[in-house]
Amino acid sequence: MSKLVGIIGFLIVCAGVDLLWQSRREIRFWLGAYLNVLRSALRQQGTPFRSFPASIAPEKRHGAVRFLLGLSFAFLLGPLLIAASLTLMLYKF
Repeated sequence: MSKLVGIIGFLIVCAGVDLLWQSRREIRFWLGAYLNVLRSALRQQGTPFRSFPASIAPEKRHGAVRFLLGLSFAFLLGPLLIAASLTLMLYKF
C-alpha cells in the first residue's frame, strides 16, 4: 500500500512537471510582464506605467489554470504523497 502511494505521488509530480513544461511560454510572458512593471516602477516612481507589453494581446493567454495545476501537482500534492508513503513505510518498522 505504501509503495503504491509513493508511485502515485511520483506520477503526479511527473504530470505537474509536464504541465509546467507545456505552459513555459506563459511563465516567460508573465515573468517578462512582471519585470517590465517592476522596472518602470523603479525608474519613474511618480508616473503611471504600462503593465503589459502592447505587442501581445492579453486574450491569447489561457494557461493560468494549467500553470497553477502544474505548480500544485509538482510542488504540493506529489511530494505530499511521497512523504506519506515514506512515513507509512517507516511506520511499519
